[in-house]
Amino acid sequence: MRLILAAVSWLLLSLVLATGTAAQNGLDRFEKEVKPQFELKSFTYAKAEPLGDAGFVLNDVVAVVPANEATGDKESTVKIEKVTVEALDFDRLKKDGDNTPRFAKLKLEGMTGDDELFTALQPYGVPRAPFDLTLDYALDPATKVLDVKTLEIGMRGQARLALSVVVDGISDIAEAKDDGRVRKADLTIDDKGLLARLVPAWAKEEKVEPKELVNTGLTLLAAFAAAQGPTTLKALDAVASFVGDWQDPKGPLLLGIKPAKTASLADLDKLALPDALTNDFGFTATYPGTRDGAAKAGAGAK
Repeated sequence: MRLILAAVSWLLLSLVLATGTAAQNGLDRFEKEVKPQFELKSFTYAKAEPLGDAGFVLNDVVAVVPANEATGDKESTVKIEKVTVEALDFDRLKKDGDNTPRFAKLKLEGMTGDDELFTALQPYGVPRAPFDLTLDYALDPATKVLDVKTLEIGMRGQARLALSVVVDGISDIAEAKDDGRVRKADLTIDDKGLLARLVPAWAKEEKVEPKELVNTGLTLLAAFAAAQGPTTLKALDAVASFVGDWQDPKGPLLLGIKPAKTASLADLDKLALPDALTNDFGFTATYPGTRDGAAKAGAGAK
């Protein structure tokens, strides 16, 4: 009898442990703790599976947003081919919680929709294309450091923007704008033809030729470059060359800042000083099609 009781106890303990483990996987937590909070008319997916202990994957997601003022008083639908979440701060997403995750690592692939967010560029001759989004960040309240390893937005076949940034001095993401100080940041602008469509459309709205619109920007850049030294000019040459190649970019433009001291929005007034862009803000810019002297040449750059 004692042996039987021991066996039954072991079996019950195994079931409890198995149930507890299952409840801790990312998919279960998402469906039980996060999904019920969505203020949507419906949120469905064709397939779902856990990914490790804290992640999950959803395929063929369809979210129907109820009619409201932001959607023009009509329903809107967003579709996502695949949602991959490797890590998520579920505790902060619990109902009645803070609702601001302190970390997340996720990817949304193939997003399309019928609201203004996805159709805003159509009047400019830009075809509707799926969007991809990658986000990987962590906020450490103890050290007050926000580390955004990746924030990437891509419009398939048109353009891709990728940002990474480290911000000091904040214990909550809501404080980043007012209290945050940038330690370093990198931005990649990879244009695959978006500017070639948008610039002519913008020029038409302004009732000018596309070249005139671009030349105005290059002229302003040349005025700023006139007071700069060699190091700053080298970076500005990359920017001017990229702008000048708006019809056919020769590759991505990579921008970076790494201030000598962490910088905030209040420090932007220093930009008027010669070479403050590189000396104070540690600005860098690289572009495969950089032409020496492009910044100072302004509208006359070749």
